[in-house]
Amino acid sequence: MFKNFFQKYDIFREDILIIACSWGPDSMYLLAEVMKTQARETIIVAHFNHCLRGTESNRDEIFLQDFCKKNHLIFVSTRKDISRLSQESKKGIEETARIERYSFLEQVRLQYSAKYILTAHHLDDSIETLMFNLIRGSKIHGLMGIPEQNGNILRPFWQVSKIEILKELERENIPFRLDSTNADDVYLRNHLRLNIISEFERINPEYRKNLASFMKYINELGDFIDAQVVIFLRGETFFLVEDFFLQPSFLQKEIIRYLFAQANNGTIGLSEGGIAEIIRFIGDKGNYTQKDLRKLHLEKKNSRVYFSSHI
Repeated sequence: MFKNFFQKYDIFREDILIIACSWGPDSMYLLAEVMKTQARETIIVAHFNHCLRGTESNRDEIFLQDFCKKNHLIFVSTRKDISRLSQESKKGIEETARIERYSFLEQVRLQYSAKYILTAHHLDDSIETLMFNLIRGSKIHGLMGIPEQNGNILRPFWQVSKIEILKELERENIPFRLDSTNADDVYLRNHLRLNIISEFERINPEYRKNLASFMKYINELGDFIDAQVVIFLRGETFFLVEDFFLQPSFLQKEIIRYLFAQANNGTIGLSEGGIAEIIRFIGDKGNYTQKDLRKLHLEKKNSRVYFSSHI
């Protein structure tokens, strides 16, 4: 399966790869596929224990560690009390887990000077992300699903469905363990998957194919819009007020969206009201004024609007 994918990203047998692995079906299939092509000493299995399932979480970690030992794979793990960290940061459990998990994976990548981090996100995960972001009010870029590449992170299964993965696991007799929290719809993503997206099959059994096509279209549209914004900005850290208001209303909004996303690593939290507020600020007659929208900082001087991000 990985031959064309690895060729696309110039991955060779001797390249060091970090495999994000939970011992669940998706990540175990990912690990099994990587083991077919890579030298064992180049595979670093990284396991993040969220400490959300008590002894079950610890058993998963031990089982995976034993699997790696038997197959001569390097195993690296860490434990974080995500529930406690979520309360301390006042962020949701899922968001906290994602932040901590990717921070750990990047630390491991740097430690081993690895070329890439591979995760087992698949087409169904991408559809969940599309629906989750749509409900939360995301802009175009939030409707693209999970990208195949995000910096040093690669997702080989981004066009592979969960059903296909489960079939291959059975066919190849690959061991895995199920996470009991996946059936707990108290978590928002689980609720979306178990109670809402599950109904799509009744409406159209081909919904995965159609939504995959839609996300591809949105990706192409997003790339085109970003290209127009980049042309407008011309690589500068400012733009002229006059030039801004010569642009179509839609592109004005997309310029704000682009700057916000650059400063805040995404558009979650950017509302239509927030965009309108920034446009009013740009058009206001006042000079030497400043405006912040989360981490996006705007400063108006002499008919120019300078933009930067707060740390």
